[in-house]
Amino acid sequence: MSLAQREADVLSTIIESYISTAQPVGSRTVANSSRLKLSAASMRNTMADLTDKGYLEQPHTSAGRIPTAKAFRLYVNSLLRTRPLSTRDRSSMLGSLTRQGLEIHQMLQQASTMVSAMSHQVALVLAPGGNDVRWRRIDFSLLSERLVLAVLVLDGGMVRNRVVQVDQSVTVDDLVHFSNYLNSHYTGMSLTEARSRILRELHTTERHLEQICARALGLARLAFTEDADEERQIFVDGTLTLLDKAEFTDAGRMRELLALLEERTRLLKLLDNTLHGTEVSVSIAPEETDDDLSGLSVVSAPYGAETPLGVVSVIGPLRMDYNTVVPVVDCISKSLSTLLKDRFPA
Repeated sequence: MSLAQREADVLSTIIESYISTAQPVGSRTVANSSRLKLSAASMRNTMADLTDKGYLEQPHTSAGRIPTAKAFRLYVNSLLRTRPLSTRDRSSMLGSLTRQGLEIHQMLQQASTMVSAMSHQVALVLAPGGNDVRWRRIDFSLLSERLVLAVLVLDGGMVRNRVVQVDQSVTVDDLVHFSNYLNSHYTGMSLTEARSRILRELHTTERHLEQICARALGLARLAFTEDADEERQIFVDGTLTLLDKAEFTDAGRMRELLALLEERTRLLKLLDNTLHGTEVSVSIAPEETDDDLSGLSVVSAPYGAETPLGVVSVIGPLRMDYNTVVPVVDCISKSLSTLLKDRFPA
């Protein structure tokens, strides 16, 4: 940290006041609330130095100062002192997730609801993807002569359903043979490995396969060989909290953020960037992303065992109550890890 202790204390006071009020902070306010016993004049000098160093900016000539993205980066990296949630709060959150039952998607939906309610921000929870999740079994049900329901069960009890149309009529017995063949050859493989092998075998050995094998592989290809990201769910909660934020009173800015929340590809890229950490990460106005994230902060933590399965995130303005948000994201991600550790073998 390149700041003297006095400057760090003043900057922390300004940031915390700005988080609370969304208003520029004047020297008198800082002098009254800071631990430092400085006069308003001395405080003004310190604030001027922080402005020169790029940590503060003055929106109007006569107004106080507001912290910059650089100031928030320093704050979350060096000045923030979060307090872990109490044992009682952690137990309560874990119990709330447990009461959702064994269905993973219900659990993740509840997680996003809880994070948003406790942080007063937009919460996002990325569900486990198919790339590294293992195939457990596949079953087919005949809906009509050429219409088949495919049900694929993956690690952790994740289930994917798809209705597909086949080129030639099939019977119930055909479908039983198809599922038996596929389960005997692909159970235990990751979904990516299974997809790749299905396509490879269809391409290179189609003429040498028995008819039942070729038809089974063809049906599996129709059902589950599209891009895995198309299947990956993102649970979003708390969009209405944006209406309470001073930063989004501008209709254009609000539209930009709502557009971001509706675009799966951009959200997946944003969340995947935080998937491979081990602890809570705070990204202030992420520089690696597009301009729509300027003025925003993303707090994320992966959940899962040694291999992360998904991400718990909060997205909101730089003026975010990190003392609350960081422990909440951390607790929910660890609770999900605890609940899912036996359902996704390493």
